[in-house]
Amino acid sequence: MSRGSLLAPDRPIQVIRPVRSASEVMVNGMRWLIQSQGLLRAMTATHLKMRYRYSFLGWGWALLQPLTLMVLYTLVFSHLVSYRDESLPYALFVFAGLTPWAFCSTSISTSAAGMLNHRSLMATVYFPREIVPISFVIASLIDPAISSIVLLSMMLYYSVPIGITALLAVPIFAILAILVTSICLLVSCIQVRIRDIGVALPLVLQVLMFTAPIVYPASAVPAPLQTVYWCNPFAVLVQSFREAIMAGGAPRAGDMLYSTVIALVVFLISYVVFKKIEPTIVDDL
Repeated sequence: MSRGSLLAPDRPIQVIRPVRSASEVMVNGMRWLIQSQGLLRAMTATHLKMRYRYSFLGWGWALLQPLTLMVLYTLVFSHLVSYRDESLPYALFVFAGLTPWAFCSTSISTSAAGMLNHRSLMATVYFPREIVPISFVIASLIDPAISSIVLLSMMLYYSVPIGITALLAVPIFAILAILVTSICLLVSCIQVRIRDIGVALPLVLQVLMFTAPIVYPASAVPAPLQTVYWCNPFAVLVQSFREAIMAGGAPRAGDMLYSTVIALVVFLISYVVFKKIEPTIVDDL
């Protein structure tokens, strides 16, 4: 009996060899990721099941957290910021900004710790390690889905019209998801070697929140800083989301193109860095 006859004809053979370029890293990585989509779905479903499994309020926390922040920021900042839009209540203004930002914050914080929590699984069997942070990002999408329903309900309550441009929130969130995934990949692999990342992350996220127009309007930013301010893709996407949902205006094509290019470039860099560190992740854990 020949050696070839012992191999199952339908069983794929993976040849492991050093990669030579960033394009090869991306192509091979995406191929492995597509082949492992079943594991990605299973891991995402597990995160969703375990997230609030032993909590009293359960999925109510996905709604309670942004509502609590909205009430807090409304009480504290409503008289401190330069907000003069009489057609839009400040509570609604803040909640519209918190909806995309809560997704960013939850995704980054959970994926950063996720790599450390899955050490035993990664030490037992090989699979593309990027599945771990990506699964946390996908699981975090449930939060803006719930918040968006509440946001639309609040708009009806305050008699704010819901236009067809609200559908543009979907591509805006797609760009935001790519950008957030990029950050999660970078943070999760670096934290394996530098544990200070996990300690500093809550403070960094709080600081980053105030670099986007979430609790204050963009018009409150001093004119000399406007150019630098709009270089932040998070600020562009949060503002575009709010305008598409509540102002009935389509985001500017230039803003969307800029945010898309930044998201894709950052994703490429983060993914290449992640795959370079991937072979030693289990040892570093």
